[in-house]
Amino acid sequence: MKKIYLILLLAGLIRIIDITAPIIGWHSWRQSDTASIARNFYENGHNLLYPQINWGGTGTGYVESEFQIYPFIVSILYSAFGFYDIIGRLLSVLFSLLTVYGVYLLVKKMIDENTALWSALIYAILPLNIFYGRAFMPDAAMLMCSVYGVYFFSEWLDRSNVKYFLASWLFITLGVLLKLPTLYIGLPLFYLAFQKYRGSLFKNIYLYILAAIILIPVILWYYHAHQLFLNGGSSFGIWTYGQDKWGMFSLLIDPAWYNDIFFKSIAERHLTYPGFILLIVGLFIKRTFERERLFDVWLIAVLLFIFVAAQAHRAQEYYTLPFTIPAAVFIAKFLGKYLPMESFKTAFRNYRFKSYLALLCVMLICVLSYLRVARFYNGEVPDSPVLKIGREMQNVSTPQDKIITIGDGNPVYLYQAHRFGWTAMPQQLDSLFIEARVKEGAKFIAGEKVIFERNNSAEKLNFLMKNYRVIKNEQEYIIVGLE
Repeated sequence: MKKIYLILLLAGLIRIIDITAPIIGWHSWRQSDTASIARNFYENGHNLLYPQINWGGTGTGYVESEFQIYPFIVSILYSAFGFYDIIGRLLSVLFSLLTVYGVYLLVKKMIDENTALWSALIYAILPLNIFYGRAFMPDAAMLMCSVYGVYFFSEWLDRSNVKYFLASWLFITLGVLLKLPTLYIGLPLFYLAFQKYRGSLFKNIYLYILAAIILIPVILWYYHAHQLFLNGGSSFGIWTYGQDKWGMFSLLIDPAWYNDIFFKSIAERHLTYPGFILLIVGLFIKRTFERERLFDVWLIAVLLFIFVAAQAHRAQEYYTLPFTIPAAVFIAKFLGKYLPMESFKTAFRNYRFKSYLALLCVMLICVLSYLRVARFYNGEVPDSPVLKIGREMQNVSTPQDKIITIGDGNPVYLYQAHRFGWTAMPQQLDSLFIEARVKEGAKFIAGEKVIFERNNSAEKLNFLMKNYRVIKNEQEYIIVGLE
């Protein structure tokens, strides 16, 4: 069996561990939003143009967001196989495995087989690639589209075949629709085109056509998505310049931001420190082929994205996932040179210390990846109070009842309860807030008690118990009726 298929087998096996876990725990916020959209597509007619979340209150629930093709595909699979969260996870696993293979194909083409195998293996075993490679989120699909978009673009440049042109257009367009920041991939594409056409680059009509047919669907979708918000819908805040995800350039003069991004996030969580060390060393290995510099440009493009969306990367590490694609290649350059897969014995005989160092680093990456992923999985337990609240809410309420959930704004409670309503912070709970929600149709309030403690709001818990009908007062959670 070819080595790449063994790598894919390994990648698949480590991604299906705990694959039946419920959507709770680490990053349940983003996962439950995506899963809610998939379920609402499934239950409300598969209307791709109207993605709907559960926390819209009395609004339509339609949400200004990225193009929700991933949950739409999940909803179609629900219609075929039934409603199971595992379907969304398995779809992410499939996209993640395709990304591993795409990395192999691209690096093999630009550098060589040995480096390609190591790139695929390293990409497959990095901890956050494992976790998000089975998460109910669109990131695995976006990463796959970016890799194949570049690969097929390079194939079109080499072969001038329309099928590669169309494949490149499809993957790049879907990647940008799935996640708007995927526009960063334009820089690697520009490099490949410049390498091919040099001075005549701007005279090539096909490049203008490709840019146009990529951008037009993107512009049309985000215009439509904004209309959903303006017409009574909700928003993921994708355009909040200078407030949330992007445009907070003042962070770039804060040393703590660089520590958070490059050490706590990239070095510790994404690559592990042994992988980060190999990345730094790999950056200084001499380039053999001109096209190899594609990955230098790719790395620069991702870094520019990090600087532009400074707060997004600090708040949520999944924004930084694209960094692992070029990073895996530079790590693989060191491993491919001092630990070549075709001849381990020769490497240990010729390089000794560097080969043993490479082997040690690979082993440490495996161990540290396991420890970090295991920590993430620890929160996905069947006796979670989130699931208990969800089950109880389904028992005491009807599907038409709207509820208020207390949980740091996390929509996972609404998802597990299979209800629409509001997410709220404990500090918001006063008579005026609750009366306003009751007038809008709220029937229940449910929340974990630890959330009240975490927000120094124990008095709010007492307020609920004294002023409203207590339905459940368990050690971990409380449910009160508002009628």
